[in-house]
Amino acid sequence: MPYTVTIPFFAFKLHYTTGSPGLTPLHDLGLTRFSQSLEKVAKSFANDYQRHVTNKGSLKDIMDHWQSGDFIKSKVLVPIPKSKDGFSYPNIELEFDFFYKKNERGFWCVVPALQLEAFAETEKEIENNLIGIILQDFRRTRRLNSVHGIVDAIWFNEIELLRHDIEIKFPTPSELANTQELQSDEWLPKVATKLQIEEKTTYGRKAEMNRLVRAMKGNSVRNVLLVGASGVGKTALVWELEYRREEEDFRGQIWETSASVLIKELTQDTGWQDNIIPLVKELTTKGDILFVRNLLELFEVGKYQGNSISIAEYLLPYISRGELTIISECTNEEKGIIELRSSNYLSNFQIISMETPKDDLEDIILKKVEDLSVKNKIKLEAEAISETIRLNKRFTPYSGFPGKPIRFLESILLNQISAKERESMIEVSRSEVIGHFCEETGMPPFMVDPIIPMHPNQIKAQFNNAVFGQESAVDSVVNMLSTVKTGLSKTGKPIASFLFVGPTGVGKTELAKVLSEFMFGSRDRMTRFDMSEYSSYDAVSKLLGSGFYSDGLLTSTVRREPFCVLLFDEIEKAHPDFYDLLLQMLSEGRLTDSRRKLVNFCSTIIIMTSNIGAAAMQRRTIGPENENQNKEISQRYLRAVQDYFKPEIYNRIDQV
Repeated sequence: MPYTVTIPFFAFKLHYTTGSPGLTPLHDLGLTRFSQSLEKVAKSFANDYQRHVTNKGSLKDIMDHWQSGDFIKSKVLVPIPKSKDGFSYPNIELEFDFFYKKNERGFWCVVPALQLEAFAETEKEIENNLIGIILQDFRRTRRLNSVHGIVDAIWFNEIELLRHDIEIKFPTPSELANTQELQSDEWLPKVATKLQIEEKTTYGRKAEMNRLVRAMKGNSVRNVLLVGASGVGKTALVWELEYRREEEDFRGQIWETSASVLIKELTQDTGWQDNIIPLVKELTTKGDILFVRNLLELFEVGKYQGNSISIAEYLLPYISRGELTIISECTNEEKGIIELRSSNYLSNFQIISMETPKDDLEDIILKKVEDLSVKNKIKLEAEAISETIRLNKRFTPYSGFPGKPIRFLESILLNQISAKERESMIEVSRSEVIGHFCEETGMPPFMVDPIIPMHPNQIKAQFNNAVFGQESAVDSVVNMLSTVKTGLSKTGKPIASFLFVGPTGVGKTELAKVLSEFMFGSRDRMTRFDMSEYSSYDAVSKLLGSGFYSDGLLTSTVRREPFCVLLFDEIEKAHPDFYDLLLQMLSEGRLTDSRRKLVNFCSTIIIMTSNIGAAAMQRRTIGPENENQNKEISQRYLRAVQDYFKPEIYNRIDQV
């Protein structure tokens, strides 16, 4: 078990004429810290001394910082004769505060304002020795060449010496041996993977690549943050940088890791704080670059009870001093969260924004997919690429391009490569793109392909055979599907949204199941949320996730099954905060979960059911029905819905 020694820590508090004091440690007169308390500076010194001195066995060095006895404060008047030319400056006298203490050999003197130290064998020699060393410093630094140099030396109102005791732990010989054995191991191969890219990974990103290369070749801020939507090509750009490393001739290898891997590998018996220091030292010594896949996740790991500092915050001093070079990535939403948590953190990074390519998107996808043709004969039609882009823009508009279309086409090619012989030609046409899309989503081909006609009467008959006595509701649903088919519906929102209103037992939920089977191939593609269970604020928050490490009930469902029917049953029983989420889903087709991840609702069909107005209908007179009565009933339900829902929600529902 280590034993603890308490030693005094001294620092000079310099009161500037500007009013902002600074702290200069006695052991390092060349360093001045502003806006920090004595306790914080002393603790920082103790932690650094513990890691770099005592934990390495240099126990005798503690005597260099052990100051016994008290310091005495005094003043020295330094006469400076006028300049040789007679007009640069006249005869002047400058007064400086100094502190001295007696030791075995004589008197040790410190002039904090000039960061000077002097020694005198007797007390009478102190003043003469100080004047001599101050004049020598003035000549060496050429302070007298300008008024600014003189003002810098005397712009303190007051200087005082402060003391704060710190504790240093000395490890036992066995602990010291274990620590040195741990530090002798290399941490970098444990926590990261060395990038070895042998083929080109990025096309059409010349401007972004040039900025990234310039940052890596720079001498000031080499840290880079790539900002863009998921799938826009942030990771591929870093891989391309490694691919061009010899060509661009920048220093350092690139090591790829993530926040989860870092915390898993660094958390050993001694804790991640003790192990991250040798990792940083290893990166600094080698001059290598650490590529962290998501910067926001780095802010979430490392905290525990009694420690509120994350790994990202812990690394900030090393990043700001240039000892550690990091490349990372995040989305625009995640960038906003980082700025809220640490306002000046991103000032240490060069920000490179990556947007979706506009003009050459098809060429980028074609070149990327053609990389698979090195070992296989592939023919990719231009219409296949155009159709892939169209489908992804319609149903996944918030996914980054070109990543999503490229992965879709690659999955088609890999399926055909495994199914056909190696020597045969592989052709990908527009019809195969649509077929593969329908196979993945369950959607009928005539709803996806504009060329295949849709027969509304046949669809109405199919629906009416499953749901009896609801011809008017079925007509409304099929008419809306016709609007979707013809492309007249607005993009950037769910495929369709419905509100089914009526008393219990008339077939509202059954019609939702039939629609799910028709659009996505199975009734299991419908997820039902009983809104009576979400009548409180806490319950509604669970739909998005109650914390960073918890999945939202709603968002995880859509992320797992993007093409589905969402049924919000008895929506009038939901908490009012749910309607704010509903408004985002209906208008923008998107939500952000508790992890700040964007969830796409543009490939879903949203159905709400309600009993609004049913109570009033129970009081109507009994008698034979006619067409006018049916219209009156519909109007009453419609008025009840309009009275209940806010206009901004009601106007965004496709059909009631």
